[in-house]
Amino acid sequence: FSAIDPPPSRLFALKVLDLKEQGIGEEEAMDVADMEYLAEKKAKKKAYARLKQIARLQGKRLPPNPYPCPIKEIQAEERKYVRERFFDPKILEIVKQKKEESKQQRFGGGNW
Repeated sequence: FSAIDPPPSRLFALKVLDLKEQGIGEEEAMDVADMEYLAEKKAKKKAYARLKQIARLQGKRLPPNPYPCPIKEIQAEERKYVRERFFDPKILEIVKQKKEESKQQRFGGGNW
């Protein structure tokens, strides 16, 4: 997945619009586009599995996945920020203040 490739949702919508222009109903066009997308995805998975198999037979390192899951890519980018919040002094200070406020509300805020 490179920066130039359009997202799968855009390709799907484009395919549906092309099929609708050819006179196919929207439901059928969506079904056809979905089947084509799934078939393409399955073919890519098979090709990558074959690449891994060849690399294992040759004793080489496994190639990186050319079709990584977009969700995992985003999570990998955000992982740095998730870890950072446990060690950033500013964030730790805010957490400390919030804990003190909640403690005061719980124990000292009993004004009926």
